[in-house]
Amino acid sequence: LLLGGSGFLGSAIAKRALMEGYEVTSISRRGKTQKSEDGNKPQDDVLEKVNFVQGDARDPDTIQQLLLSEQQTPYTAVIHSIGLLLDGKSGLGKYNQFVSGSGSTPDINSTYDDITRKTAFNAIDALIKTSNFQASNKPIPFVFISAAEAGWPEMPGGSFVEKNLAPDWLRRYLTAKRAVEDKLMSIDATLIRPIIFRPSLIFSFDRLASLAPVGAFFVGNKIGLPFVDRPVTVQALACAVVRSLEDSNVR
Repeated sequence: LLLGGSGFLGSAIAKRALMEGYEVTSISRRGKTQKSEDGNKPQDDVLEKVNFVQGDARDPDTIQQLLLSEQQTPYTAVIHSIGLLLDGKSGLGKYNQFVSGSGSTPDINSTYDDITRKTAFNAIDALIKTSNFQASNKPIPFVFISAAEAGWPEMPGGSFVEKNLAPDWLRRYLTAKRAVEDKLMSIDATLIRPIIFRPSLIFSFDRLASLAPVGAFFVGNKIGLPFVDRPVTVQALACAVVRSLEDSNVR
């Protein structure tokens, strides 16, 4: 089950999972991914095999009903790829189209707490409630896409930078990410295997609008600027996410 499978990262994960032999169900408010120019099908033929479900992951019943659907084979994993860099509350939402791989612009009600924390908490709680109905006795992998900056407190000077130099929107962004990380790591390991990725900026060479900030990060990382991590292509991250599902040592 893929939360946010119609987005930039989510569609890449869906495509990779299909290539690896998985069946994929995606839930998102948009439903299907971007259409081709004729408006009749996804831009990538591979994504036609995804079971796209339109729904709001902020509603806990929506996810639970999907997990318990009698017409659905029990899921082998849950992947949370919902997120945004600049939320509506930041006042910078209109710039999200330039720094986001999806080019999306959030509405004023799209906050980090709603889009990141609440949707992930709902998915985790629903998975725990329905764990007895899953096909395997092994813990179910739950993948969460966090952020490189969530690890700042683990670095020398990181807490100072975040507290004194980071803007309010970034602190709220990291608060939501860490809340999900903490919840995942506190769950009974016999029920869920938490897999947390902390990527830097995610990009694709065919998304020209996002290459300017990505280039700045590459330069900053190359010259050794602190707290500037190397960006990662969406294809590489999607591959790592899918491969982590089969490796029980990955957490």
